Amino acid sequence: MPSSPSITLAPSDLPPRLTVVIVNYNGWDDITRLTKSLALSPEVRDGRCEIVVVDNASEGPIPQELASPPRGVRLIVRANNGGFAVGVNTGWRSSSSPWLLLLNPDVETGPELIGRVLARIEFHGSRPEGPPGIVGFGLLNSDGSKQPSVGVEPGLLRSMLGQFIPRSRRKYQAGWRTHPGPVSWVTGACLLLDASLMRALNGMDEDYFLYYEEVALCRSARDLGRRVEYDDAVSVVHLRPLQNRAVPPKLRVIVRHAKLLFFRKHLPFWQFWTLSWLISVESRVREAAARWRSDGASVRAWRTINRITSSMRRGEIVRGRDVLLMAEAATGGASARLDPAAPLPRPAGISPARDASAQRTADGVESFWISE
Repeated sequence: MPSSPSITLAPSDLPPRLTVVIVNYNGWDDITRLTKSLALSPEVRDGRCEIVVVDNASEGPIPQELASPPRGVRLIVRANNGGFAVGVNTGWRSSSSPWLLLLNPDVETGPELIGRVLARIEFHGSRPEGPPGIVGFGLLNSDGSKQPSVGVEPGLLRSMLGQFIPRSRRKYQAGWRTHPGPVSWVTGACLLLDASLMRALNGMDEDYFLYYEEVALCRSARDLGRRVEYDDAVSVVHLRPLQNRAVPPKLRVIVRHAKLLFFRKHLPFWQFWTLSWLISVESRVREAAARWRSDGASVRAWRTINRITSSMRRGEIVRGRDVLLMAEAATGGASARLDPAAPLPRPAGISPARDASAQRTADGVESFWISE
């Protein structure tokens, strides 16, 4: 019996090898610039790579360039801002690629990035021990100097000593100690993920609204026996790293919550308990200082931090979007500015701690797509 003829699929008929996920909130200028550059990649044009932009309910109209995006680019518009992890999970769940590349909107790169990343995927996949679960690529400042992107394992002693380290270097490992190979964690600004790891973890932890979600992801990957590695064979320019920006009161609430949440979920309880009391003392002192300066937003922010800390000591966990709502209510963000002396409102939907292993879904996705 004659054998059936083999069929060779055109590249455009094959599923993409790589999905680039970019989470956006009010960064349309950056998104337009970045997607325009990436869409010129031959790997995007022939279907080996796709670009998925997840918008977390940005203000203002969608730019025309993305309302009618080029080939290989998709836009998913969420009905609310659930945070970075929710955005990443939305992009991941919409894809079928074996690999994901997370990019911050404020990175600069050329169309050659995709080909270089695919080459590194082949390199890591050919290693005898198999590929890492997470690969962090290099970050550069605008002047070409190296930007910190690799961190050491968080802990109580490190957090206490960090108060004597400039904030720009507090969270990251010193550059002279950073070498390609296994590391504790890597930042999410330019991050390669094995989709099988995401399936095993049911995605990124959506209890984090912003900050520490990539630290938690790397810790969870290592707990499963998957390697986390730094690879400087690929690098991008990162324009506005968070550690170099001023921290407004609203963001301070979100950052303190993220740190407490990581300690509560991933470190011994005594470390969380000690840190929570240190933050409670800090919040009282800084609230008093802010009151002396007549800084109402900071007064409310530190009061909110103290209440979140107390709640978490009682076994409750304020989660994801609820943190944003509390921070905005405290600092006059999305709603009207509030009197600093008024009682702190508690948004609906804040629930006591649930089983950390419970599966969660990316809710709040508006049910329409703007596609090719």
